[in-house]
Amino acid sequence: MIRHICVGVVLTLLINMEGTFCLNPPQDVRIVQSVLQWKRPPDDDGSFLYTLQYKLDSKTDYEWYNVTSHNGTELRFQITSEFYGAVFRVRSEKGNNVSEWKRSKPVQCVNANFCAPVFKLSVKPGMAYVTMAHMDKSLQREDGENVAFNISFWKVNNGGYSKAEFITTKSENEAIFTLESGQNYCFHVQYSLYGNPYGNVSNQICAIIPETPEMMKSRALLYSILISFLVTAMCGVCIFLLFKHHKKVKQFLQPLRLEIPDHYQEFFRSGEFPLQACPSPSSQSLRSYDMITVIENSHLGQKGQEEEQEKNILTSRFYACS
Repeated sequence: MIRHICVGVVLTLLINMEGTFCLNPPQDVRIVQSVLQWKRPPDDDGSFLYTLQYKLDSKTDYEWYNVTSHNGTELRFQITSEFYGAVFRVRSEKGNNVSEWKRSKPVQCVNANFCAPVFKLSVKPGMAYVTMAHMDKSLQREDGENVAFNISFWKVNNGGYSKAEFITTKSENEAIFTLESGQNYCFHVQYSLYGNPYGNVSNQICAIIPETPEMMKSRALLYSILISFLVTAMCGVCIFLLFKHHKKVKQFLQPLRLEIPDHYQEFFRSGEFPLQACPSPSSQSLRSYDMITVIENSHLGQKGQEEEQEKNILTSRFYACS
């Protein structure tokens, strides 16, 4: 029983789906400048509605946004820079019946007035090379020889800017000569369509033009001459000041006067230092003692009497002094 119910549901869904996509889709969906256009299908009797959606280039294939539904065959909108690469799709609707989606081509530079060329800059002594490229080929396919590049460049001096110069070319590689070496130049590029500016201005790139070997040698020679002149001038000034104030300089440079002690002078004259008498001891240097101890050695027995006499004499002298 359950199996029969499931089969019936599937058949119902298939029949509904077959009936849903029974309308013909819109024809020739395209973007002309900033207008999305399409053609009615053959079976449209004026009662069809058309639903529009768009998807940004940065989104996945499932992130579509609704725009509107109406019975016209075009939609005018303002394309901003975020819509670059976006895709639109349209389908027919009548009641519960719808058609398949029909997509447009992605939004390109020919559809919007915000594109800017991509360029690179390389510099050499006295010149610069500008290499340009298109964001896409839509302008070339649409307008061909009427598309050109407008190159602007100017010199930067101490925060100021000189008058800008312009070069219009159809080549993607342009060499700019007669640039001043050692100077900072800035460049940007913009499209030119039928002789008029088109789109936005590219990013600005600045670079210092290198100097030629001759200029580097000339600068080194000039610096050496200036340094030699400064050194010579400083030497001349020093000589002049020395000549004018030589007495003060001589007095300032004289050594300090030193006095040599008398005993050194005596030594230089005679070759010997003079002898000075030692001070006599004070009266308090002699002190009395209560007892004098005399130690005798046993091996001097034969001279004992003589030493005893000497001791007696010393003892008597000691007490006499005290």
